[in-house]
Amino acid sequence: MTGTVLALVLSLQAATAARPGVVMGQLQTREGAPAAAIRISALPAPPPNILPSDGQNYYATTAPASTTLTDAQGRYRLANLAPGRYLVLASVFGYPTFYPATTSADGATVINVGADAPIQGIDFTVLMPPGGRVSGHIDSPPAGGAQERAVLSGVALGELLESPVGADGNFTFGHLPTGSYLVSVFPAPPGMPSRAFRVEQSDVRLDLARPPLRTVAGRVMVQNGPLPYGWLGFLTEQSYATAHINADGTFRTQLQPARHTVELAGMPGGYSLASVRLGTEDVSQGVTVGTTDVTGLVITIAPPRGLPKLRGKVVGVSAANLVSAKVELTGHVIGAIEAPIQKDGSFEFAAITPGTYRVRVPQVPEVAPSFVVVGWEDTDIQVGSGGR
Repeated sequence: MTGTVLALVLSLQAATAARPGVVMGQLQTREGAPAAAIRISALPAPPPNILPSDGQNYYATTAPASTTLTDAQGRYRLANLAPGRYLVLASVFGYPTFYPATTSADGATVINVGADAPIQGIDFTVLMPPGGRVSGHIDSPPAGGAQERAVLSGVALGELLESPVGADGNFTFGHLPTGSYLVSVFPAPPGMPSRAFRVEQSDVRLDLARPPLRTVAGRVMVQNGPLPYGWLGFLTEQSYATAHINADGTFRTQLQPARHTVELAGMPGGYSLASVRLGTEDVSQGVTVGTTDVTGLVITIAPPRGLPKLRGKVVGVSAANLVSAKVELTGHVIGAIEAPIQKDGSFEFAAITPGTYRVRVPQVPEVAPSFVVVGWEDTDIQVGSGGR
């Protein structure tokens, strides 16, 4: 056998050995109904001469090799399994059922997984804890057709459970043991708080109402200097919504009918809220959103005291080329701001938020862009053919 043929054979053997195995089956309840939305796992089994109970907390520390959820018909498919010995486990919040019908890993049947063909027909009945099936419905679709998820949490849960919200507004978590829970919608709709509920030994149906939303829009102004990047927060006792501040200071968001307190978010230290006005009315203590949109809101921000100046001069460029030209600053703290260039090439930014900025003169290509770091002291720079 030539070296090329031998290499090809070895390559094919390695590919076959590395092919992942698959275990498939169906899960049902004691009543014979499909057990939907139940977590199924394949756990590596110990060697034949060792019981799982022989090792201290063996299955409390062994990670599953594959995990999935049963579908609406109770079917499951555990994929990407390396050839080996496995136990198949259906888990309902700490209540285990090992294939074929036991709550003890010692009594479970070992499934020998190879790479030849999927193992099918691993069907068994899950032993449900006392409780009920939890499902729900949201009364209206989200804006823009966004995909939402219902998220479940609770004292008895070791992790969050998620269920996609269908186009019809329905979602389901399957069977839950008795206890107290919280369900939320993500992304969280404005004004839609988490819903607390309790599961006893019966099914639970949750009907969630999406609150009506109103447009709230306006402009943010700063008393001195440039407007930094940031957000506005609109706070009630039950909700928190944000609005992005655009480069020109405008903002627009959707809020539920309520009284909302305005906060600043994401701005550099030292910036504070000076006032919130709607026409001639001072609404700094809260913006009331009712049955109509709120527009024309004016929010004024107070900057830190003693913002530094940035002064400079454009050199090596004829005065004729500087007519109507402006120096532009851009950075991570603020957007683009401009200052006019005087006849002698000088310019000044009367107040600047400390940070690192890119300096350029867009109207004069021969002026190479440069960078300047502005601290809390006034800064002087030089741009143009003479550099900084």
